[in-house]
Amino acid sequence: MDAVRVLLLPFGCAGYDDAIAAAQTAQIAEKLASLGLKVTAAARIDDFSAARTAAETYNAYNFDLAVLLPITWSEPRFAAIAARAFFGKPIAVFCVNEFQNGGARTEFSSAPAAAALYGSLREMGVTCDFLPEWDEKRILHLAAAARAIRVLRDAKLGFFGHNFNGITAADLNLSQLRSRFGTEVFSFDVSELLAAMAKLDANGAAYRVAAEKVRTKITGLPEAYADRVIRMTAALGDYVQNYDLQALAVRCHTELSQTYGLTACLPLAVLGDELPCSCEADLPVMLTELLLSALAGGKTPSYADLRTFTQEGMSVGACGFAPCALTGGSAACGGENGYLTNASDLNGGRLTLARFQKRPDGSLALHLTEATAKKEPSRLTEYGCAPYPMATFVPDQPMADFIRLVGANHYAFVYDEVKDAAAIFCRYAGVPMLH
Repeated sequence: MDAVRVLLLPFGCAGYDDAIAAAQTAQIAEKLASLGLKVTAAARIDDFSAARTAAETYNAYNFDLAVLLPITWSEPRFAAIAARAFFGKPIAVFCVNEFQNGGARTEFSSAPAAAALYGSLREMGVTCDFLPEWDEKRILHLAAAARAIRVLRDAKLGFFGHNFNGITAADLNLSQLRSRFGTEVFSFDVSELLAAMAKLDANGAAYRVAAEKVRTKITGLPEAYADRVIRMTAALGDYVQNYDLQALAVRCHTELSQTYGLTACLPLAVLGDELPCSCEADLPVMLTELLLSALAGGKTPSYADLRTFTQEGMSVGACGFAPCALTGGSAACGGENGYLTNASDLNGGRLTLARFQKRPDGSLALHLTEATAKKEPSRLTEYGCAPYPMATFVPDQPMADFIRLVGANHYAFVYDEVKDAAAIFCRYAGVPMLH
């Protein structure tokens, strides 16, 4: 995933040692770059003319995070001009505390200027963060949130199948989704997918590439279904490329599972290693997967059905789908009669479990908790169904609290701890976080 793009805007005024101020600015830029951030440092802004020049020079669309650094005392109004285009995006106000100069404790009024700037921005209703001392963990959380905002802004979600039930897009306000995050949604009919599969040339490059992926990542695939699994994988991959999709979902029950005679579990298990995938045209869980992946720096996300509840935790497992990367690197084919599943159990480890919930007024809230996945052979199967990829999830919050906030049966997860970064994302995105 691309590095977070940071614009460093230093501010100052006359009367201070320019060489020391320049060295301190360069040090902050280097420390930010050492965290893997892509840093662009502007010239120091000491007056209204320089503030206007900075505003005209840097396009906020090309940056994820603005760092405002009063390196000496600086009037807050300069930042209000230079950084106005960044209002509404993640903003961090930095400062340089005291330093040694000729053996004496010295400061350039950087901290007072930063505090004044932070207070002024808050009075203007600008969401921002104040970092009066170097805090690597907080900077990385802020950068992760900034990346997630950009990822959702540019995201295009594609799903196949009609909308149904409260878990899907049937009552999701797509206009609000676009205005809140910038995310676009593309809807396709399952018949389009089947037509695209039928047109594929078995000797063509797309088919050959998909065949290599399928035969490498799926074990125990019945030869009678191999061609259809490969065709579905290739056709879905073409849609991802042609429509520049950042996430994908297929509703397979009952159009594919019964009418066509092949579930989408295995094709999505292969493609799920490349982009967030889910089932049942569940847009909120797709959006959550995309968010969690972005917060985790591009790690593979997935979703699971919440299946049984105890006081300690819950057994989870989607109805046959999980990315191969999350089941030990491959998918053991389970099932018969076209209901083919990834029957391998989910990996163990620490994770974040979450879901965007639709509220009565059409807005969204994010229910999120960190948790531990216990990898163990599943003893749970749904009546009459093939084995599912399963695990036991034990949330960090008490199960009574988790159950009280449950918003649906589908929950997204990623094997990383991103709660702190998610809280920052929610604050900038104006989305309540439930936990």
